[in-house]
Amino acid sequence: MYEVAPAWLRLSEPPQDPLSEADLSLIWQGQRFPPEALTTADGRAVEVVNPGRRGGGAGPDFVDAVVLLDGVERRGDVELHVRASAFRGHGHDKDPAYTSLALHVVYRADERETRLQSGALVPVAAFAPWLAGRAQELASWLQAPEIWQQPCRDAISRLGEDAVLAALEQAGERRFADRVARLRPQIALLGAEEALWRALLDTLGVGGDREGFRRLAAVFPASLARRVADPEAALSYVAGLGAAADEEQALPAPLQPPLRSFGRPANRPGLRLAGLAALVKRADGLTGTRAEARGDGPLSAMALASLADATSNREGLVAAWRAPPRIGPARAQELLINAVLPFAAARGLPRPALEAMRRLPASPSYGKTAFLEANLRPARGRIARNALQSQGLLDYVARWCSQDGCGRCPLSPPRPSGAGTT
Repeated sequence: MYEVAPAWLRLSEPPQDPLSEADLSLIWQGQRFPPEALTTADGRAVEVVNPGRRGGGAGPDFVDAVVLLDGVERRGDVELHVRASAFRGHGHDKDPAYTSLALHVVYRADERETRLQSGALVPVAAFAPWLAGRAQELASWLQAPEIWQQPCRDAISRLGEDAVLAALEQAGERRFADRVARLRPQIALLGAEEALWRALLDTLGVGGDREGFRRLAAVFPASLARRVADPEAALSYVAGLGAAADEEQALPAPLQPPLRSFGRPANRPGLRLAGLAALVKRADGLTGTRAEARGDGPLSAMALASLADATSNREGLVAAWRAPPRIGPARAQELLINAVLPFAAARGLPRPALEAMRRLPASPSYGKTAFLEANLRPARGRIARNALQSQGLLDYVARWCSQDGCGRCPLSPPRPSGAGTT
């Protein structure tokens, strides 16, 4: 057991703060505080119109919020810290993910404004001035019921689970159709093989440097990938070495700016690209398929051939797009959902592609849909039963779950007659 340092050794320590970031998050999400308790460091009153929804993964704590500062509307994201200086301490001031910040909410405003990576200054709003001497009131906030609840929280009890599932499936079909519609002109412009290759690269960038993978597609086309379809060569290229893949074909100049790494080691861009290179190599082994006879390349041939037994063997469908150990089943399913099946639908197989979406299991919970899944939680398990319904959750977040759509979606209660929009 550690001994407590004597008081004289702790004279220079800052005073202990009475709540944590987790407490702040609880208070903010449920709006468990009176309106007058939160003011900016320069004394402006803060009115919360919509606290936003929890952010998923790296980035601001809450997104799509609406606040009024002395009656002036600000829309964007909200970051929470016990002390305002923690924003810089955590490196957020150099992170472009925070450029849409509208308000920095803290307990103690040891800095009056927060500077973003873009150079913009964001107001800091603090609870400490109002809470000074009100410790009992703070304790009551943490125990109080939520004042704010998202309108879809009671959707299952109000509409029934079957109706909610049907709404999600319809939204998933709409999202799938949108993706197919975006792919068709790409196929016409670039050809089937290159359009599919770019869709696969774009999918690899999800949850990481998506813009970087799109830049990569412009300088690393499918034709080159086929000639250098070697994992080590792919890794060398992304690492910026520009090494030759063989005696005849050198990789293009290193990508500038280079791809960025995110999260777990398995998510490193070089490993993702190496996995895709392995899939290209596998596709090159296909011969005599119906797709090749139509003039498509091996990669697009594999995409169409994958659907042959999809209705009875979803495990086999996922296995066809795995490249162990670099692309596992979860990543392979993302390639299917975002690239392979929309491509097959655009190439004349819409029904089998959509049926495969229904037969694929629900995707693991996405960070951006976690709040919606929590609101739509059934008595047992998760609300999404298949990949199409998981896509429906994403469609709802993109289409409705923002400050302009919350409360107006089909899962929300009917709006009172004559009610306007927020």
